[in-house]
Amino acid sequence: MIWRLVLPVLLLVAAVPAQAVQPIPGFAEVRANARPSVAVLLARDGTPLAERRLDMGVRRLEWVSLNSLSPALKEALLAAEDKRFFEHSGVDWRAFAGSLWHNLWYDRKRGASTLSMQLAGLLDPDLALGRNGAPRRSFGQKWDQALAAQALEARWTKEQILEAYLNLAPFRGDLQGVHAASRAFFGKGPEALGRPEALVLAVLLRGPNARAEVVAHRACVLAERINAPAACTPAQRLINASLDRQNTAPRWDLAPHVARQLLQHPGERLISTLDPEAQRVLLGVLRRPGLVEGAGVVLDNATGDILAYVGGGDAAQPDQVPVSRSMGTLLQPLVYGFALERRLLTAASLIEEPLSNHAPTVPEDHTWVSVRQALASGMADPAQAVARMVGDGLAERLRQVEVDWPRGMLPELGLLQLAGLYRTLPAGGQWLAPRLLATPERQPRRVLRAEAAFIVSEILVDTELEGGTLPLVHRQYAVDGREALEAGYSDRFTVVLWASGGRGTPALAGQAWQDILRGLHRQQAAHRLVPPPGVVSALVVFEPPIESPRREWFIRGTELERVGLPRSLPRITYPANGLLVDAMALVDDPAFRVSLDATHAPPGAWWRLNGERLVGSNGLRLAWRPVAGRHVLELMSAEGQILDSVIFAVRAPLD
Repeated sequence: MIWRLVLPVLLLVAAVPAQAVQPIPGFAEVRANARPSVAVLLARDGTPLAERRLDMGVRRLEWVSLNSLSPALKEALLAAEDKRFFEHSGVDWRAFAGSLWHNLWYDRKRGASTLSMQLAGLLDPDLALGRNGAPRRSFGQKWDQALAAQALEARWTKEQILEAYLNLAPFRGDLQGVHAASRAFFGKGPEALGRPEALVLAVLLRGPNARAEVVAHRACVLAERINAPAACTPAQRLINASLDRQNTAPRWDLAPHVARQLLQHPGERLISTLDPEAQRVLLGVLRRPGLVEGAGVVLDNATGDILAYVGGGDAAQPDQVPVSRSMGTLLQPLVYGFALERRLLTAASLIEEPLSNHAPTVPEDHTWVSVRQALASGMADPAQAVARMVGDGLAERLRQVEVDWPRGMLPELGLLQLAGLYRTLPAGGQWLAPRLLATPERQPRRVLRAEAAFIVSEILVDTELEGGTLPLVHRQYAVDGREALEAGYSDRFTVVLWASGGRGTPALAGQAWQDILRGLHRQQAAHRLVPPPGVVSALVVFEPPIESPRREWFIRGTELERVGLPRSLPRITYPANGLLVDAMALVDDPAFRVSLDATHAPPGAWWRLNGERLVGSNGLRLAWRPVAGRHVLELMSAEGQILDSVIFAVRAPLD
């Protein structure tokens, strides 16, 4: 009876010219164009490390194949949406006719779209949304959907249609595809869905944004239909727990700051130089209690690759790695290394260490320490003397490796820059730009000769660090009791970190640095560096016995057997470095002058102020009319070498 009444309607619809159906795209084309809304950062071995969402219009994850989907999901989907899917050729004419009859006589409309028709609507927005604002379920649109579904079935297999539908169907809000839905609702992949989860997803396809109680009712009806009533209650619990409290956090968050730096395009899967184990070690240590903020990097000494990069304890914190900071005493190893390379010093040379902690009874009271002791102990005054000795030579060389060293000041560096410089010491003095991507090979640049780099490392290596005997080089610069910079290396890794927190942070940061190195060497112990061919070892005796006799490393040709006290080094005695000179007396006495004084200046020495030679200088004392501002004063040799330098400021009336 129903066919006699509906058939004329079908013929009437068929007689109405249908709009041209868009050409059906191929399955491979549709799959390729279904780009995820997220990008994924991969480790060097392909392990996912971080995910970043870049398309805010839709939440879509990677395409999943039909074979990998849960059988329970396929069963629930067909029972809910198209139970004769494998029997029809795109249109279920029995259901189609019944829908037409129902919709002719009742206000509450009923659809009869097969999965093939629904997929046709997903592929062609005109079929999905209605033309010119017409209702979605108009006869004309249904007819166009039917034509498109038949064309789709003629070109695609049933399995391809089912797979594409599950990957493109909307589920709730901006969720598209079963992969995104199963992750957001249940925190698992679609291959692991059980029957309760499958029921929830299947009924959401009919009304993605329906109220929770409506979804729960439909899930229980579907459970009865597939003869699984026991799944009703678990499905209801899932709906109450997660339907409107979706988990859209990144699936992986081991390297969120690197992800923000590198990932730029939805669907991108970028392989980095990061090592997953090194990243876990660094992140785990920096998240320890007591370190309020922390950041760090780990470099591979052999390649310069960045093996670990943590910009902060969690993704919400700003990236602290590129922040420029004063390096304090951390650049001393490079300063000493440059002096060794230029043969201005050896590891056994003696340099002056003022008795700064005592009140000397004689103005010239001083003591002497070897380069080894001064560098190993991080003594400030000997390091300044050596810095004056090398002049601008080191700064010029470091500018070639992307480090700007302002004249008369210490450079401010980011953690990655500092790590790159420290890596040169175990890498034979060769600098390579640290990299996060396996870009074409970089050309190394020389910071130090291999011999000088080795001697510095040999001086700094400490096998007695607390808790182990790994031969590590570790240096710390504590800004105050609440902030610290740590830098150092083993034979395989260079590690630099910054930490901030409460009082005692330097001690916590130092222990954290050591724990990171030990974690990196869990599988393979560290070894001492191998001396390059250009260094030799010799027994050294000090006369007088300032230090005990020992075997020392030398650049070939600079060997010493006995070391005596050197003559006193030239130095500026006034103004002192960092002094504020009060010259307000110029207001009442225009003839007021400041005396520039030096000691142990060689014949022909002269003064240079702010890069200009002072007229009438004799290298020992000069009366100078002070000028307000900051000044760099240098004591120069007759040959034009810097013997000593200070930076001071003057408070004076403005001219």
